[in-house]
Amino acid sequence: MAESINLYGDRRLAAGGHGIDVASQRADDLDLMAVEQVRALVERGREAAALDVGCGHGGQAARLARAGARVIAMDSGDYREQVAASMRRAGVETGWAFRRVSVEDQPELGPFDVIVCQRMIHYLRHDAARRALRWLLRQAKDGGRLFLSSSGMDSELGDGYAGRAFPPESRFFPLAPAMAEKHAIQPPVCLYRQPELARLVADAGWLVERAFLSAFGNVKIVASKGVSG
Repeated sequence: MAESINLYGDRRLAAGGHGIDVASQRADDLDLMAVEQVRALVERGREAAALDVGCGHGGQAARLARAGARVIAMDSGDYREQVAASMRRAGVETGWAFRRVSVEDQPELGPFDVIVCQRMIHYLRHDAARRALRWLLRQAKDGGRLFLSSSGMDSELGDGYAGRAFPPESRFFPLAPAMAEKHAIQPPVCLYRQPELARLVADAGWLVERAFLSAFGNVKIVASKGVSG
């Protein structure tokens, strides 16, 4: 069995150098907030639609579907079989789809009540992240919510990170070798401090409702799309 790498007991279930698939191992606070949002909509008799961006093996997509949402799970990697397996384990047979597509392709998939984008945005340069967040805003229904996270500068991933002294607009560097190996993150990343990510989300047009750090030091954001008209 793989050795756990952090205080949560997460193990190195990784693929393609883009980190550890946490969502297939556990639901964190932000995951549970998104699930509760789906449940609240369903309890009010609404049909809930959810998008899981950078879904990996589909752990969170399956939780959203089990809560009653119609779900699209999207990832740039081909995780169709893994997502299907997660859905089967959750007892979900219908009402979901997998799309192999990147946020940089900006496909039209919505509209959605709930959008989850965990542990992905830091793989984009700052300007590309802003474009992605604006695209996600277009995919959201009026009043829809975004549940977003990024690896944090104040987490251990920031130890020895070459981009620490740079502003986020020009911050895009590999992790220090020891951190890259431990967390299976090989590409360059833009780590964020909490105010920086909140500002980026707001600049993209979202209404930031809550910003906080996880116990590990990663940045978590809950934001909503204002009601037009």
